[in-house]
Amino acid sequence: MVEEQAKNFLETRPWLSGICDTQSTEELKNKYDSWAKTYDADVKDDWSFMPANIARTLSKLLPQKDATILDAGAGTGLVGQALAQQGYTNLTAVDLSEKMLAIAKEREVYKALHHSNLEDSQIFSNSVTFDAIIAAGVFAYAHAGLEVLNNLFGLLKEEGIFLLTIREDYRSEMQMALAQLPWRLVSEDDFPIYDEVKLMYLLAFKKERF
Repeated sequence: MVEEQAKNFLETRPWLSGICDTQSTEELKNKYDSWAKTYDADVKDDWSFMPANIARTLSKLLPQKDATILDAGAGTGLVGQALAQQGYTNLTAVDLSEKMLAIAKEREVYKALHHSNLEDSQIFSNSVTFDAIIAAGVFAYAHAGLEVLNNLFGLLKEEGIFLLTIREDYRSEMQMALAQLPWRLVSEDDFPIYDEVKLMYLLAFKKERF
């Protein structure tokens, strides 16, 4: 029964199986470039609730509206738009796909947008850090793992907030890496997703002061 449900939810979402079956960064970039025009419509039913939840969670943990925020894996800017609606004004976007970023730019909520691979440790100069980092839909199969986690952690200020979404099955694979970093879990919510076949977590960590 569970296997049948899993098969059914993938059959109705060919885009999901496509991006989670990617073999290289270049292939992933090309898939997102090709997907950019229909992305918002394709994910609407499954994902539309998440950007607002992310923005509300951050608002509770970081009420300072001019805080520097990195939207890592910003895509078409859905999270940035939700953050702007909560009053945040100092947003930076980074994404692998130029075409996704072009749509994000049209929302006019980001101060800066960077076309870059999150696996690149030199996205910003060594002096650039952020009060908060959002990684929505980033930590997933064929997307991001330990290298990206460590890169983003290095961009987070002391006592900064790191908000990420992660599916239950992938969280189990990343749990050791998440637990080893010098931060503490300050918020955790879970949401059934993909016809309630999968469980998605929204986790918030606060970096320790050194």
